[in-house]
This record gives sequence, structure tokens and C-alpha cells, in this order.
Amino acid sequence: MSLSSRSVPQGRMGRRLTAAGLLMAATATLGACNLQISSQAEGRSEWKKDYTLTPGGTLEILNTNGVIEVDAAEGTKVSITAERIAKAYTDAEAKQAAEAIEIRETVSGSSITLDAKVANTGLFGGNREVRFHVRAPKGTLLKLSNTNGNIDVRDMTGQLQLATTNGRIRGVNLEGSTRAETTNGVVDLDYAALGDNGVTAETTNGRVVVTVPKTVKARVSARVTNGGITTEGLPLEMTENSRRRLTATLNGGGPEIRVETTNGGVTIRGK
Repeated sequence: MSLSSRSVPQGRMGRRLTAAGLLMAATATLGACNLQISSQAEGRSEWKKDYTLTPGGTLEILNTNGVIEVDAAEGTKVSITAERIAKAYTDAEAKQAAEAIEIRETVSGSSITLDAKVANTGLFGGNREVRFHVRAPKGTLLKLSNTNGNIDVRDMTGQLQLATTNGRIRGVNLEGSTRAETTNGVVDLDYAALGDNGVTAETTNGRVVVTVPKTVKARVSARVTNGGITTEGLPLEMTENSRRRLTATLNGGGPEIRVETTNGGVTIRGK
């Protein structure tokens, strides 16, 4: 039988052949375009900088994939180590891609802004990240923004503005006012003292835990949609106390501790 007289496949078999043909055509097209489907090799490149910041100055870090970790330091020096990480087909390509990740700097005596919102390469993306490890004066005003990754802050006394989308926010031994927001992740904040502007902690999918000294003076407001509210070891004077809403004063009242989540629980505890 000649090719021209061969009938077109019908029914289930025809659909299978058509799907197979489309898959082969798509594979050939991707190969011709040299698009990356997966990456195996990992390359790393370290980026280090030191800055001088006036007391009470601002440090802002904008990141997309990776982590941001900040520890307190004495003096006026800010030390940044950023691990730039990339994946590619070969070690050489991965190393080159890591070194090409740009961290943009905007610097003055009272303000430092580092922007590492790198563009992902490859068909599905997600193959580049930056991991910031920071030592900053304890009174620094921190503005930290991430998209896919955690934010960790320790021993800071200045104001904190912390935001991520897919990741945890954790603060340990803090003293300043805080606003912490994430969408998919836990918010866990531990305080040695409260700042004048109090604490606001919010997430959508995850729990919120706030730990404060038993002697701190504060007003407390907690809201949940799907979850419960727990208080531990605090002399709260309740105004409202239900499964999903709580308002109270602590030791006569003071700065507000406001916590809210949609899918998750809230815990406010004393130490």
C-alpha cells in the first residue's frame, strides 16, 4: 500500500499516535531551542562586603530565593557575607552562573540597601538563590524582604520590618518593635523587652508564637480563622476570650501585641 492510500488512524489508537507525535515534536523543539529542563551541577560564589552605618541607621535587604540571617554586633560596622548559588548542566556553567548573580547596592551613611532579586533561568526557574549572613549593630532598623526562604534575626534592639512569602520568620532575644508577615510559614518571635510600637505578627498558613517576659506591660489582641488561641504563663486580664478571638491587658497595659493567622494556631506565652 502506498503512503498516499494509507488511512488516517481513528479512535483510541489514533489519539495515542497523535499524542506521541506531539510529544516528539515538543521534545525536538525544546532541543532545538536549547532550553534547560533540569539542572544537576551546583556552583557557589561568595560575596563579602563591610559597611559603616550611623547609630539607628537602616539596613534593607531584598531577596527572592534563599535565606536572610542577621546577628547583632557592637559598634557601627555592618558585615555581609552572601552565598550565591546556582545550578546548571556542568560545574563550570554553574560556577559562572553563581558569579553572575548581581547584588545591587545603594549606600549612604545612614542607609544600606542590598537588592538580590535575581531572575531565574531555565524553563521552570528556581535554580538561583542567595543566602545572606549579616552582622549589624544591634540598634539597626532592619527591613528584610524575602520570597522563597526564611528570615532569622537574633539579639537586635532596633525596629524590625520582616516579610516573606514562602518561609519562616524567627526572632530570638529581641527588644525593638516588630512587624512580621508571611503567607506560608511560621512566625516565632521571642522578646527580652517590647519596643514602644509593640508587635504585629501575621501569617496565612501557619502558626504564630510570641514569647515575652511575664512582667512586660502590654495590650494583647489575637485573631484566628481556622485554629485556636493558647496563652501560657501570663497574668492576662481578659476582655474577650473565645476560640477565635482574644483581647486582654498584661500588667496594666502598654504597647500592643497583635497576632493573626488564617489557617493555624496562635500561642502567646510568658517566660
